[in-house]
Amino acid sequence: MTELATIDWYRGDSYPLEFTIQDENEDAITLTGSSLLFTVNNTKNPTDITDQEFSVVGVIDPDQVANEGKVTFTPSTSETDLTPGTYYYDIQLTNSSSQIRTIAKEKFKVTQDITK
Repeated sequence: MTELATIDWYRGDSYPLEFTIQDENEDAITLTGSSLLFTVNNTKNPTDITDQEFSVVGVIDPDQVANEGKVTFTPSTSETDLTPGTYYYDIQLTNSSSQIRTIAKEKFKVTQDITK
């Protein structure tokens, strides 16, 4: 599983989140044929999607020779227009054989912005 840190986010921001997905040896993995989903929820261990805030499909770097394992998630302003507080995210990878693996899970902290 890729070790990731807490994401500190300002309410309503919409910049890209870039990750390099690694294996247990910390080597970047090839994502060809895979899809990735970044999901934010207000519950740490949800049992269903009731408390899900948003999900964003990842864009895999097409230059996999030079940049293996690179994926970008870009949430919209409306998706991140959340009440300030602590949320939780995970990243799920679905490989070319349709096998699903949660590869990261951590906190997503939203801080109130100044500019409206």
